[in-house]
Amino acid sequence: MGIFIRTLIVTLIFCVGYFAWVYFSKEAFSPELKITGEAKNTLVQDEKPSEEEQRQEENQMKELKIAFLSGEDTIEFVTRKAKHKTLYSALGLLMKGPTEEEKELGIFTEIPTDARLISVKNDETENAIIINLTKEFGEGGGTQSIQARLNQIVKTVNMFAGPLPVYLYLDGKKAQYLGGEGIYINQPINRN
Repeated sequence: MGIFIRTLIVTLIFCVGYFAWVYFSKEAFSPELKITGEAKNTLVQDEKPSEEEQRQEENQMKELKIAFLSGEDTIEFVTRKAKHKTLYSALGLLMKGPTEEEKELGIFTEIPTDARLISVKNDETENAIIINLTKEFGEGGGTQSIQARLNQIVKTVNMFAGPLPVYLYLDGKKAQYLGGEGIYINQPINRN
């Protein structure tokens, strides 16, 4: 029993010494951080940006046109602001759906709330754009709902794609049918 207690005490002393060495050696090594100009503003989080900084940030935002629906599934373009004027940004905003203010004006979407944008890539081998959404985009709703949500995607895409063909993928696979009724999709979706 005596050997066990001595071994336990030696082990505890070793562990405490090791952890103290690790803690104090990290504390002792703290190189000086020199903060200059722009970096100083990004490190301080409690300060409110000045009015000039807010105006500069707003001026850098780009306007995007997003296709939602109003009335009897009529396309209604809504202007949104984003940091980058890209198809990825536009589709990301489309997938989020209309704002509360837009909903009050009668603007809505047929895109399921759980559908997400996975990627948008320029496929140079096919000289095409590939939009990859989660499978939830193609689930639920009848023929009219499927046609409306596909129309929303196509109208938003047409603001950016230009002459390039655009293909719709769901969870990494080229979409052929959407919805429970199996509505066939003509690919590329922007050439229908």
